[in-house]
Amino acid sequence: MPRHDLVPDCGSCAAVCCVAPSFEASEDFAFDKPAGVRCRNLRADCRCAIHDELPVRGFVGCSVYGCHGAGQRVTRAYGTQDAEHERNDAFMILRVVHELLWLLTQAIELCPDTHPELAAEIASQVEVLDAIAPRPAAGLRALALHQHEAASRALLRRVGDALGGRRRPGRPLPVLQ
Repeated sequence: MPRHDLVPDCGSCAAVCCVAPSFEASEDFAFDKPAGVRCRNLRADCRCAIHDELPVRGFVGCSVYGCHGAGQRVTRAYGTQDAEHERNDAFMILRVVHELLWLLTQAIELCPDTHPELAAEIASQVEVLDAIAPRPAAGLRALALHQHEAASRALLRRVGDALGGRRRPGRPLPVLQ
């Protein structure tokens, strides 16, 4: 069953994904935008002025992006205007944490009954990540996120192996950004 806190709710968000991350002009984005700068398509009410036309206006990247609920979490914690820098910092970390949580909760659902120890390890890692999420921005910045990401990805590889998937040797899994 999907967790409601890992489902994006743009109506409860201050469009943090349109401010915090950077993007470069490419097939996915029509122009460059530095990190921490509001997208020029973002209206004052924190809504996208071209939302219904994103792909045709050159913003396929925006149309396929999902924060897994990190945006509304940081909006609740930091508000819409005050502490914008803190909110942006927290978002950049929590979007990774939320994606890992989403992947791991999906993995538990896929984990075969023949591997209860693996499901228990995944549940333990979910608890660790859930404990990270409510930290203030300073606590998040001090976090060794790469260690949590590596542990989560190792578990995900084990689930893939348990399900019969085989990776080609020498092909690492992509790193979350």
